[in-house]
Amino acid sequence: MIRRALRVAATVVAAFAATTVLPRGAQGQVADSAIARLMEEHAVPGLALAIVTAETTVLAGFGSGDPARRRQVNPTTPFRLASTAKVLVAATVVSEAQAGRLDLHADLAGAVDVPFDGPFTGPVTLHDLLTHTAGFDERIIGYGARTSADMRPLGGYLAERMPARGWPVGSVVSYSNHGMSLAAYAAERAAGRPFAEVAETSLFGPLGMTDTRFLTAGEEIPSGAAVPLSCTESGCTELPHLYSNAYPAGLAFSTAADMSRFIEAILGGRDGTAGLEDLLPPRFTHDARIPGMSYGFFNQTHGGRRVLAHSGSVPGYWSLLLVVPEASMGFFFAANGGDEAFGGELRDLILAGTLGEPELPDPPHRRSEDPNSRAGAYELTRYSHDTIERLPQLFHNTIRVRARGDSLLVYAGRRAERYLQVDEGLYRAVGGERLIAFGSRNGQEYMFRASDVYGASLPAAYERHDTLTSPRFLNESVSWLLALPALVMFLAWPVMAGGGAFLRRRGGSEALPFSAVSLFVTLGTATAAALFAWFAMGFVARSSRLFESGEMFFGMPDSLTSMTWIPWVHAALSAALVLAVPSAWKRTWWGTARRVVYSLLAVAFVLQVSFLVTWNYLPMRW
Repeated sequence: MIRRALRVAATVVAAFAATTVLPRGAQGQVADSAIARLMEEHAVPGLALAIVTAETTVLAGFGSGDPARRRQVNPTTPFRLASTAKVLVAATVVSEAQAGRLDLHADLAGAVDVPFDGPFTGPVTLHDLLTHTAGFDERIIGYGARTSADMRPLGGYLAERMPARGWPVGSVVSYSNHGMSLAAYAAERAAGRPFAEVAETSLFGPLGMTDTRFLTAGEEIPSGAAVPLSCTESGCTELPHLYSNAYPAGLAFSTAADMSRFIEAILGGRDGTAGLEDLLPPRFTHDARIPGMSYGFFNQTHGGRRVLAHSGSVPGYWSLLLVVPEASMGFFFAANGGDEAFGGELRDLILAGTLGEPELPDPPHRRSEDPNSRAGAYELTRYSHDTIERLPQLFHNTIRVRARGDSLLVYAGRRAERYLQVDEGLYRAVGGERLIAFGSRNGQEYMFRASDVYGASLPAAYERHDTLTSPRFLNESVSWLLALPALVMFLAWPVMAGGGAFLRRRGGSEALPFSAVSLFVTLGTATAAALFAWFAMGFVARSSRLFESGEMFFGMPDSLTSMTWIPWVHAALSAALVLAVPSAWKRTWWGTARRVVYSLLAVAFVLQVSFLVTWNYLPMRW
């Protein structure tokens, strides 16, 4: 095993002229290096690597951490960990619990000055937070800061912006940056000093992780850190650093050397030093037949072995931490650019080189249910129930499941995975070992499926949607709500009005008497249709684009907040127009055709208001 680990690491080091703790005698094999090809294929500018086995630690740095300054990566080059930092939060909290300063199973009510809103009540514990089962919604707007100086104090930010509880505690995994930061804040409150200091004295100092730290308000990026890059064939562009108010969830920097010490501690230490083995046992699963959560770690399988992993991603940085407890090995790598696929491919290369790939026979296909009963749209339980983030999250987090013969096709993006049933409510990937399970919680149907990011697999829950709440139906219905009233008011209505006047003149009948109410209805319906179109295009569509670009990370732009009055005016007009429908028929303001059209427009306005209320635009919350 150790020889294989050394061979893999030697291949990595040979890929680029880089600083490493290994002898550098084989640097002429760049064209033949699998790692070199991977880095070139995925536009990875620089990488730091640590491989830890029971007896040996291999460290390597290669590529460029800062091409503009011609700085090569070495094992002590700091990289941003992004969400991999959550494992360090879990380790700090567990260390504080081992020291008797925290209780992982005590109710946090009263221990933190953070209100818990939402429809669900009951205790929330550190155990729930470290396994992402506390049930908190997602919240993105205002999560970040443009500079370190703009970051808010952790406690004050959480007290004001802690998301609501959208799921019952302990029911499903709802991955939460705020929840993990709340666990860090609980440690901060118990210790009476900032969490970054708690982590330093409780975890980093004892393990000798001298180059690892959480970045708090006002602090600068560590000297010599790899810069975040976006690289193409024409070159690399430096990206801005992103800062977050809930900093423990992802604003930490570390090195390959330091993370190797952390892995050693998790695996029990080599020289009798205290380890962090409490991070390893499974703590929650949706179904006993599929992997679940440990404290801070995702459980997954590779070649039949239980693997614990966590990855991290922010623009310009990627990282992956992975341990295989039964093999007493683990590794960490971080990149300052590239794409998501690189993480999984490098993970597989390292695992194949160190552990090999055992043959896993496919279990027999056991069809006992109609696959069509599982088909539908499923949404990841990482969204906000009561803010305007709900709608864009629906389109971003939903995957489709289709039945084809005896199999299920799961579409994650454009790629389809094929599964066959192997047990009651359990399906296995054809030609692989991935499993998906189906079950229910509190009357809601779920699909439990791994959600992959850069080589780590979150044991996620996906809520099943009915047809009326599926993204496809919603997209069609909103399009019709937007288009039909506008077409009727600005095309059909004038045609009908002109046609009616023409027919009256031809027939010698008198024109209908002028009515101020009739004029109001005509102008009101046109205004309501125009307002909804303006809001749909100017706010809903634009805010969705800003979510995709990350701009909403820093808060609501003034250009959007200036439009928050539109839903109220639209709702008031719609109410008046709906109330006027009986009068239109009773007093025969127009001919029958126009009254029918007006009634249908009133129904459309009711549906428009319903849309605004359902998706949290009326009243508007963010």
